[in-house]
Amino acid sequence: MEKVQDIVRILFMRDLRTSPVETAIFLGVIFGFVAFLIIAGVLRKKNEQRKVSRFLSNKWDSLCRIYELNDEEIALLEDISRYLDNPEKKYLLLANYQAFHDSLTAYARENEVNKELLDSITSKTKMGQTESLIAEMPVQRRRSRRRPVQITAYIAPIEHSQAHIAVRMYDLSRGGCRVDNPDKRFFQGDDVKVSFKIGDKSFQNVPGEVVRTSSFQKILHISFGHVAANR
Repeated sequence: MEKVQDIVRILFMRDLRTSPVETAIFLGVIFGFVAFLIIAGVLRKKNEQRKVSRFLSNKWDSLCRIYELNDEEIALLEDISRYLDNPEKKYLLLANYQAFHDSLTAYARENEVNKELLDSITSKTKMGQTESLIAEMPVQRRRSRRRPVQITAYIAPIEHSQAHIAVRMYDLSRGGCRVDNPDKRFFQGDDVKVSFKIGDKSFQNVPGEVVRTSSFQKILHISFGHVAANR
C-alpha cells in the first residue's frame, strides 16, 4: 500500500514539474503575447493618426479649391499655420476668423507680412466680422483654475456660422470650459465654437478644441484658442 502511495506521489510531483525548456517556452509565449498587444496598440494608434492627418489635409485642400487660392497665397497661409497650436489644423485659417486673426498676429511679430498677398486672401475668403476675443474672458489667477458654473451655453462645429446647440456648462476659466456633449456628437480633437453669457457679459462664438471627453463621452473638456502658447 505504501509503495502504491509512493508511486502516485512521484507521478503527481512529476506532472507539476516542468523542464527549463518548457519554462522558457511558456515565458516566451507570455512575453510574445504581451509584445503583440503593445505592437498592435502602437500600429492602431499610428493608423488612427494617419486617418486624422488625411482627413485634415483633405479639409485644407477642399477649402483652398473653394476659395481658389493660388500657390503664393497657400504658401503664406502655410507659414502662418506654424503658429497654430496644432499646425496640422491649418484648415482653421480658412474656417474660423479668430484662429486666422490670432495666428496672423503671432506670425506678424516675427515676420514681415506681404500686405498685397494678405489682402487677396481676405478678399477671397470673406471670413466675416471678428468674433469675441479670448483676451476678454474673465481673468483667473492661473490659466488652469476653473470657476464652477451652472449656465446654458451653445456649441457648434467651428465651421458653422453660429454656436446654436444648447448645452449645460459646468465650469469655466480663461483657458477653457467643461460642457455637455450633445448626443455624443463631438470627440477628442474636434474644433468647436462656444457662446455663453456670464453676468452682463456675453461671449459669442469663442473658438476652441475638445481636448478630451469624460463620463462615457457625455462631457466635453474644451480648451479655448488654437495658437501655440509659446508664441
